[in-house]
Amino acid sequence: MQFIDLGAQRERIRDRLKAAIDRVVDEGRYILGPQVTEFENKLAAYIGTKHVVACANGTDALLLPLFAAGVGPGDAVFVPSFTFAATAEVVALAKAEPVFVDVDPH
Repeated sequence: MQFIDLGAQRERIRDRLKAAIDRVVDEGRYILGPQVTEFENKLAAYIGTKHVVACANGTDALLLPLFAAGVGPGDAVFVPSFTFAATAEVVALAKAEPVFVDVDPH
């Protein structure tokens, strides 16, 4: 048994997915097009904030705040020792040093 059956989920919304993809393709703006703006606006309203920045992937979503905070060479960033590789990878991409931490000193 799969933990999450993405195939079954996709089948339930296949027509809506195809229609949404067709709208993006027809518009011809795959990056920062009107659908992205609409998504950002709806998400901002839903969570009650003024600004939302949609990202291409989770790595970008982790890297952008580091850049926004000015993290760079000479900086150290604490990251959990039990995590996905991208958590530390983005620190290195920002030219800072990842420092692995855990609640258990042993």
